Amino acid sequence: MAPLTLTDSLANVSVVSAVSELNGTPEEFRTAVRSLGRARTRPEVSLARIAPPNGLAPHAISIAAEVGRIQRRTLRAMRSPEQTQAPTTGRFVMLYDPTRPEPWGGPFRIVSWFRAHMDLDIGRDELLTDVSWSWLTDALDGSGARYMAEGGTASRTMEKGFGSLRENTDSVEIEVRASWTPLTEYEPQNWAAAHVEAWSELLCTATGLPPYSEGVTYL
Repeated sequence: MAPLTLTDSLANVSVVSAVSELNGTPEEFRTAVRSLGRARTRPEVSLARIAPPNGLAPHAISIAAEVGRIQRRTLRAMRSPEQTQAPTTGRFVMLYDPTRPEPWGGPFRIVSWFRAHMDLDIGRDELLTDVSWSWLTDALDGSGARYMAEGGTASRTMEKGFGSLRENTDSVEIEVRASWTPLTEYEPQNWAAAHVEAWSELLCTATGLPPYSEGVTYL
């Protein structure tokens, strides 16, 4: 396998072109959208711009992600052995409200969610929810993304087949919903890129990918 390289994944999401669609929005928000367009993520991460949720803030942009599609040959319940699924999926939403809502403590708020299929041995660990939350804070800290007022939930779901479904492969999923306020004054032009890069690295960690190292070949 060739060495992993970082690619300008968000260029394929048309995030940069979104700026032209936001001509009626504040310049501070458009600057953050431009920063998203400069984010660089691993090639295993597939990104797509989607419609943001309604009613959370006057202005928002939303990104969907999938990490590494795998063959489902081991899932005997599937009719076709070639069907695939993404082990990890998620949503990243950047909200902007110039009135600086008091719970946020600033004009921006990041809202995110991801769900990951876990190895059974890992999934049975009762501390998995605690660990999955640490993946988020470690990713933010490691990328240099400054933040405050973080909060969220982590849940673990185990599924086992019985009766006519007893041949189904047992599965475990972890789901983390989180939000935080980015501290934008330190890098007013580029802060958003650091946050989406950290979030995409979090998804790679949840998928079980090894840390990226330039020039290293993963077998």
